[in-house]
This record gives sequence, C-alpha cells and structure tokens, in this order.
Amino acid sequence: MMQTDFKGFFWLVEGPSDIRFFECRRYKGVALVAAGGKKNVIETVTALTQDPVSSKLVGVVDADVDWLKPIENRPSNILSTDPRDLEGLLIRSRSLDKLLSEYAAPQKIENFEAKTKKTVREYVRDVSEKFGKIRAANLLHNDISLKCLKPQNFILPNKWDYDLDKVYEFCVSRGAAASTDELKALVAGLPCTDAWNYVRGHDAIGILTGGLMTEIGRGGRIDNSRVESALRIGIEDEEYKLSYISQQLNHWHPTDTKINQHT
Repeated sequence: MMQTDFKGFFWLVEGPSDIRFFECRRYKGVALVAAGGKKNVIETVTALTQDPVSSKLVGVVDADVDWLKPIENRPSNILSTDPRDLEGLLIRSRSLDKLLSEYAAPQKIENFEAKTKKTVREYVRDVSEKFGKIRAANLLHNDISLKCLKPQNFILPNKWDYDLDKVYEFCVSRGAAASTDELKALVAGLPCTDAWNYVRGHDAIGILTGGLMTEIGRGGRIDNSRVESALRIGIEDEEYKLSYISQQLNHWHPTDTKINQHT
C-alpha cells in the first residue's frame, strides 16, 4: 500500500524479478512495489496522476517495442529500460561473460563460435531477434497472444539450433497471419533498427539456457531461473550506472536531498 505520508519515493515495477534487480540499486528512502505486469504499472501511475502520491511515484517498465507502438498519453513518471528490457541489458553486460565462465566449457564455446562465426552473445541476439520480429509483426497487425511461444519448444535435438519453419507454422496456427508466407512478409516489412530493439529478454534467456543444455554447457543442472539469477547478480555497478534506466532514475530524483543516495 502506498501512503501519502511516506517521506520517500515509490518505484512501481512489473514483478518480483524486478524487485530483486532493483533492491540493491534503489536510492535511500525508496520503497519497491510490484504491480503485477507492465499494464498494471501504467494504469496505476495514470490513475494516480492527480493524487498527491504521484509526486513520489515512478513507474519502471520494460521498453518492449514501445518505439514501434508507443504508449498513448504516457505519464512523464513512467520510465523504461532501453533497448527492450532488463534481461537484454544484462546479456549485453559483463554478466554474460561471468555466467559463461561458471556454466559453460571454454573449449565448447570456442568450437561453437568457430562453427557459427559468431560470439555466444551475437548468436543469442540474432536468434532472439528472429523470435522478436515475429512477435512485433503480430503486435502491429493481429495482436493475438503469443505468450505460449517459447524458443525451447523449437530447439533441434542435441544441438543449439532452432526449427524456424515450425515457429512460423505455430504462430500462423495461433492466428498471427493467414499463412507462413504472409507472416514472413510482415516480418520482412518491419523497420530496420538495432537488433536489440527486437530481442525479448525472456526469449534470450531461454535461448541462452538452450545453449548451455546442448552445445556449450559444462553439464549439470541449469534452467532459465538459474541463468536469469546469475545474470542479475553479475552486472557491475559501473555498467548499470551507464544504462539508460539508471540515468533516467538519477535524473528524475531530486539531487538536493538525501533521497539521491543508495541504501
């Protein structure tokens, strides 16, 4: 519950994983509140626009593809990651290198990168972009739910590769387009931009986990939750401070009070 007599600030975030990420990065006097999804964050902040608590409230959401389909009447105290989401920020950081040193075999990484002519980071980005573009095309043209589209369901047996034909067929069966050819045409017509703008973090985590379970891992138990947790822990303060979301939060908070200090 948000109280107007609270002397600090509220950061309203999407969910529990965001709470865990921001817990050690929040400023002194900031309370973290999980809203249960991006839609709830936006609706809550919007509904409280005229309430006194609004001056103490910041909504923190994933940017997703807002650059492609902007939020209408977006309140100024809704801040977002860029590009896309926190998971993308983590995978672009040294967190990935630390995770790979713990869970991947160096020789297997070397063999995989020699075979694909891509680094692990580039490969995760490029495969995730393919899934993300399908999601973006669907959002712009049909907007049916594709939450059930999970990369791990389309990984090929015993190798770190994906059956994209089946991905298209699956999305068409759900109503994303009338045919696979139509869906491919919609994807081809999307704007050219930095690939990370199309990379959905949960897809990227699943794809990275798939690699650790097939071609580059040391063996042993690994899952999406463990990968995501390791990435959250691994990002360095200097990297986070350079991120867009950190700079926005720093800019939003007053600098002439003790609020602008980390706990």
